[in-house]
Amino acid sequence: MFAIALGMTKLETLTVAISSFIFIGAFTWVSIKGDLRKIAQELIEENDKD
Repeated sequence: MFAIALGMTKLETLTVAISSFIFIGAFTWVSIKGDLRKIAQELIEENDKD
């Protein structure tokens, strides 16, 4: 709907959709990777205390 409102062609719409998908995917990957690193670090610190 956003692309139609701007009068974009099919190719431009496809390009924007692919770019958005890649951006969201990369952002999600970085967020998950950061969370996993934090959890792993907490587990390592917990094991060091024992």
